[in-house]
Amino acid sequence: MSTFLWNQVTPEIEPPESPVAVLPARAKTPCRPVRPPLTSASALNYAWTVWLLCLACPYVLFLFVVWYIAGTQADPADMAWWNPWFFASNLYLIVAVPSAIFWRSHVFRSYWAGLTVSPRAYLQGTIIMWVALETGGILSLVGCLITHSLLPNLFPALVSFILFSSLWPTGAPMVASTGHLEDPEQYAEPR
Repeated sequence: MSTFLWNQVTPEIEPPESPVAVLPARAKTPCRPVRPPLTSASALNYAWTVWLLCLACPYVLFLFVVWYIAGTQADPADMAWWNPWFFASNLYLIVAVPSAIFWRSHVFRSYWAGLTVSPRAYLQGTIIMWVALETGGILSLVGCLITHSLLPNLFPALVSFILFSSLWPTGAPMVASTGHLEDPEQYAEPR
């Protein structure tokens, strides 16, 4: 009941206090918390953390695979040339790794123009490349577990992990403009 109507009905009695407190007007706040912008140093720290985790996971899985195969008395599965895990992991690496390279090139398009890459784009481009390589290697190691034999499934895993280990994070595309806007021949290709 409004104060005006209350005073007309009972002028000598004060209106009751509202049980709901009136809140002061607030400034509009976003629904989700605002994160500080990603800097080159923090992006490089995130990249090193992800790279080291991606380096450790297949190593631990490889040790488990060797321990499991050495400890079991199961006979190896049929190692015919049509081993589906071997071909599946090779097919994955043939399709996914070039796709990740093209995606990284798309994300790094400012780098090819002679500018620096934003830290968020750097993380997206490098992590997608690492995930593509790691998934192929882990798929190959799972094939070793299923066939109870290290060969031939170990070869795609080795190729994948060697390529991955050579792609450590440098952060160079974020901080150094290696190209020249007028002369496209003056640039350094990102690793």
